[in-house]
Amino acid sequence: MDQRRTLIKCVCFLTFVFAMQSCVLHPPYRPPRMEIPDGWRFAPDTEQNDVFAHKTGLEDCLNFNELWWLKFNDPILSNLIDEAIVYNQEIKTAICRVEEFYARLGIARSRLYPQIYGRATATKQEASLAGINDAAIPQDTNAVLPKACPPIPPPDITPTPKFKRITDFFSLNVTLSYELDIWGRIYSATEAARAELFAQIDVRRGVVLSIVTAVAQSYVQLREFDQELRIAKETKKSYIESYRLAKLRFDEGFTSELEVKQAESQIFLAEAQVVRTERLIGEQENLISILVGHPPTAINRGLEITEWPEPFNVPVGLPSDLLFQRPDIRRAEQTLIAANARIGVARADYFPTISLTGLFGFESMELKNLLKSTSRTWQYGANITQPIFTGWLITSNVEAAKAIHCEVYYAYETTVLNGLKEVEDALIFHRKSKEIFNVQNERVAVLRELLKLANLQYDNGQTDYLNVLDAERNLFDAELDMAKAQGDIFVSLIAIYKALGGGWVDAADCEAISHETDESTTKGRQWHWQWE
Repeated sequence: MDQRRTLIKCVCFLTFVFAMQSCVLHPPYRPPRMEIPDGWRFAPDTEQNDVFAHKTGLEDCLNFNELWWLKFNDPILSNLIDEAIVYNQEIKTAICRVEEFYARLGIARSRLYPQIYGRATATKQEASLAGINDAAIPQDTNAVLPKACPPIPPPDITPTPKFKRITDFFSLNVTLSYELDIWGRIYSATEAARAELFAQIDVRRGVVLSIVTAVAQSYVQLREFDQELRIAKETKKSYIESYRLAKLRFDEGFTSELEVKQAESQIFLAEAQVVRTERLIGEQENLISILVGHPPTAINRGLEITEWPEPFNVPVGLPSDLLFQRPDIRRAEQTLIAANARIGVARADYFPTISLTGLFGFESMELKNLLKSTSRTWQYGANITQPIFTGWLITSNVEAAKAIHCEVYYAYETTVLNGLKEVEDALIFHRKSKEIFNVQNERVAVLRELLKLANLQYDNGQTDYLNVLDAERNLFDAELDMAKAQGDIFVSLIAIYKALGGGWVDAADCEAISHETDESTTKGRQWHWQWE
């Protein structure tokens, strides 16, 4: 009967414990609500700021799953991006960082389970004579007594055995300890670690996004510099020809030496531009080499910038899509989830900590008797620790956790606003780059006609050579500006993809982590994901 009552009590206690395991003290997480515009201020002309023109907006998002750099039809650009995804050191660092947070999640999750350890002990000890009780030492019954005392008869007991100072001790046992997570402290810590892991994964995706777009923009700028170098060299050849004709006229007495020197100065102007552009090309090649994870070296060239397809339209979708597309916004939300869970960890310190302990094993003074049933030993119990006075330590920890949550909340809002700004900046950059290119194209056409007229009037003696020089310089500057404007169109297009994020980031991220060679790390990651 007593055993039945004991069993019922144990069942009731365990039921209560496991029911309380679901108790958590952190506030319920609610996604932040922000006022987000219905459309983009500088949306492309093909996509008006009309919500109905976007349908749900999510359909446009799906277009971002494709690898947009393939639209350039430049195999060199595609190869550079593939190399950067695999070999870039920043991406590798971000991958290792994620593995660290996988391990941190495992550490936090391990506290949800009992901790079981095995222990074996073998000792030999010599006891100190000074520390031994006198009663344990055999007494000398033949001692001489004073004459005044009557003789004491010998005691009728069995003589005390000889004391053994050197002893052996052997033990073999298993210990168990388990902290009951009644107040959800461990569960909240695990939730925080999981959110921090997801945040770090989004950090890795953000690094992939930055590196891929940096390689693409750097390659575009490299091809822009190549175009400027070609213009500078062609202009230099034209100036050399003008100098030859001016010198020929001077030799024949048709012009003054002033015009010869003016024509010669134009050559050095073009030469300076050639040298300056060659320096920019070398620096850009070094930058691309580092981005793809290689020492500085020459970069192969693909299509000319003028051979790339016409700038393609980008489905910008709705502003609300940013909450799901941009890695930095997703990271900020996961950080907010972690901070919310940390409040529960801090609050749980107000309540008692209950731990169950147990031991089962064998102990013996002789090794041969260690595994006998008479050497068996066991122990179980519970520990309860309740904070009474901590100098307001727990309260301060709770207030600190709330303050951190507040900081992270406003950091999330700031991240969203910055994301909206980056998209709008990229959209207006792209729109105005196309307008500037059209203006520069018309400017170049006009200046070419102007140069023809200046040369014609100079040959007919209707104007001086200074007007010809001005026309040549203006045309040279206009052609350089047009090359820069053409490069800005593609740079701004890449900036739109960078600002919007999308599924292409996840595709590139998967390609990056697929090149890991550490099988143990990969297995560990798969084990963790089985619990998600």
